[in-house]
Amino acid sequence: MKKKHWLLAGMLLMASNICSAQVKPDSKVGVLLACGAGTLFPEEQGNSFSNTYDAGLALNIVAYYRYYFSKNIAVEPGLGYMANGWTENFVIGTAGAKVGYEVKNSFLNIPVTVQYVVDKFTVGAGPEINYLFRTNSDRYSKDNFNSFSYGVTGGLDYKFSYFRVGFNYKFGLAQVYNTSANLFEKKAQCQSLMLSFRYEL
Repeated sequence: MKKKHWLLAGMLLMASNICSAQVKPDSKVGVLLACGAGTLFPEEQGNSFSNTYDAGLALNIVAYYRYYFSKNIAVEPGLGYMANGWTENFVIGTAGAKVGYEVKNSFLNIPVTVQYVVDKFTVGAGPEINYLFRTNSDRYSKDNFNSFSYGVTGGLDYKFSYFRVGFNYKFGLAQVYNTSANLFEKKAQCQSLMLSFRYEL
C-alpha cells in the first residue's frame, strides 16, 4: 500500500514539474532601436557605364508586442519607422567621369517575426512590409522609388534584465527603383546589418 502511495506521489510531482516547465511567459510590449549600415545590390558594370553603391545609415525604431504560444515560441508583430541610406556612384564614358548621389529613404515599417527563446537568447525571423513616405536626395524624388516594398528580417539577441542587445539583418525582396520613372532601368534591392537594443516590459 505504501509503495502505491509513493508511486502516486512521484507521478504527481513529475506531472507538476512538467506543467510548470510548460507555463508560457506573460506577453511583452517593447521598443526596438537598431542602427547600422545599409546599401543596395547588385552593382552594374558595363563597357562604358558602371553603377555602384556605398553603404549609408540604416535605422529602425519599432514598437512591438510579443505573444508567447509556449515557453519557447512567440510571435512578435510591430509598427515603426525605418530609414535606408546609401551613396550611388555613376561612372560614365571611357574617360571615367564619376558622379555620386546620396539617398535617404524613410519608411513606415511593419515587421512580423516568429521568435524562438532559449534561456536568455532569442532568435527570430519573419516577413516585413514597408511604405515609402519621404526621400531625401539631390538627384531623386519619392516618385523614382517604389512606394511599397517587402522583405525578410531576422535577428539574434541576449537579455539583460529589461534590456536585450543583439544584431538585426534585413534583406529586401522587392525592387527599390520605380523603373517607369527612371532614365536607366536599374534593378536593385536593399539590405542592412544593424546593432539592436530593446527595452521591454
